[in-house]
Amino acid sequence: MPNVNISMTGRSAGEEISSTYEGRHITVLESALTHPSHTDGFVDKGDPVILNDLLIGVALESASAATDYIAIDTEGIWALTVSGTDAVGNSAVAAGDPVYINKSTCALSKDSDKNTNQRFGIALSPVNSQASSVCAVKVHFDPDDAMEVVGDSGAYYVNDTANTIFRHYRYDCGATSGDARGMYLRLALTGAGGGGEAARIFTTVDDVAGATARGAHISLNFDESGSLTGLGVAADATLHVPDAAMTGGTYAAISADIHADGDESDPDAVTSISFLRVSMQGDATGQDAVDDKANFIDFDGMDIGAGNMIFANAATCSHVVRCDINGTPYYLMMANAGNLA
Repeated sequence: MPNVNISMTGRSAGEEISSTYEGRHITVLESALTHPSHTDGFVDKGDPVILNDLLIGVALESASAATDYIAIDTEGIWALTVSGTDAVGNSAVAAGDPVYINKSTCALSKDSDKNTNQRFGIALSPVNSQASSVCAVKVHFDPDDAMEVVGDSGAYYVNDTANTIFRHYRYDCGATSGDARGMYLRLALTGAGGGGEAARIFTTVDDVAGATARGAHISLNFDESGSLTGLGVAADATLHVPDAAMTGGTYAAISADIHADGDESDPDAVTSISFLRVSMQGDATGQDAVDDKANFIDFDGMDIGAGNMIFANAATCSHVVRCDINGTPYYLMMANAGNLA
């Protein structure tokens, strides 16, 4: 059985290195393994183990020193102790449930939090909720999960390296027709009284004076020769009105909310706070050119007329709405129904 640090001296491409059960048995230093705790500090035969927070298996022999080489089986069906718990709390294990291994303790359970656990295999016999009992487990490394959990509200996954991108996806689609999507999320709410979001994005400035922060930043840009023949928007929010009479509820295509977290919420000392901010940015010459053309709001697909959202009326201003233009307060004129002509 080969050492996990396999020497490639004298080997050629296509040469088989391990033929034992298609390479399912590998040999590694005891010191490289994470395993359950024992009095002597070394791995025991039959222990579930993990290597480099990724490769999983079961030890085929016991060690008496950290320098021992231990064979592990990365497949097979094993009788192993499994806890009837998951990431939330007590949860019975049913045959067919995925089983995960804790990266520190090597305890087996249904806890799928990838911050602390790694996929280990599939349960082939049940375990009662909360209990720990011997369970038949099909050991198999399979990292693809329909549900993914990385950290929770009390234990975030931590990486303090500057400019870290925790999820990085870049795609190139050269199709000349159709609509490509870098990511597609769709949530169906099928329970009466239930609610939810297809995506929830939340940034917290955690007790520090940060520089800049956004809950989300969405951009659309073009190479110098890039252009569109149709619509181009950085973010598109579409509220679908069903082909039926709607009842109840409050609906909006976009909702801009400022939330006061407590009775001491006080933005008086901030430079500016608003429900909507429009800002011209970039090259100064380019800004001037855009400023000559840009509209504050475009109304498209709406007729001007009585009973419509936009209609002509010699109304008298009865109210004003404060806004800010380059640091100077201005007021938009408005009229209530009683002041319409």
